[in-house]
Amino acid sequence: MFVKDLTSNIYFSTRRVIRKIKNVFRWLPIIWRDENWDHYYIYEVLKWKIQFMSEAIRKNGIHAMANYDADRMMLAVRLIEKVQNEYYLMELIDIDEITREAIEKGVAKHDKAKRIFFKLLENYSERWWD
Repeated sequence: MFVKDLTSNIYFSTRRVIRKIKNVFRWLPIIWRDENWDHYYIYEVLKWKIQFMSEAIRKNGIHAMANYDADRMMLAVRLIEKVQNEYYLMELIDIDEITREAIEKGVAKHDKAKRIFFKLLENYSERWWD
């Protein structure tokens, strides 16, 4: 398939090849750090893909809602980071006496962040294009 892309008159252009080579180098550090045992790494790939798309849409977006979509994408990235780093659970560290209610509240916030992220993905990802 790759060779077909390079040799096809429809797909071949120097700019496209250069962009694809840059893309490989852009993804290399993310792939290098990837592991196969934890959900953290799934989120990491999603986070970077959405961030790269957001940057491209904000820079080159030709559709009417490009900036709005880029903002939604960055919201998704921030939610991924909160879930990855267990942000709402780590807030408990600052509490002198951790109660059961505080733990339940932290878990509820964590779960809500996940739900909102996946809702954004479900409702908007098909319009996130450039």
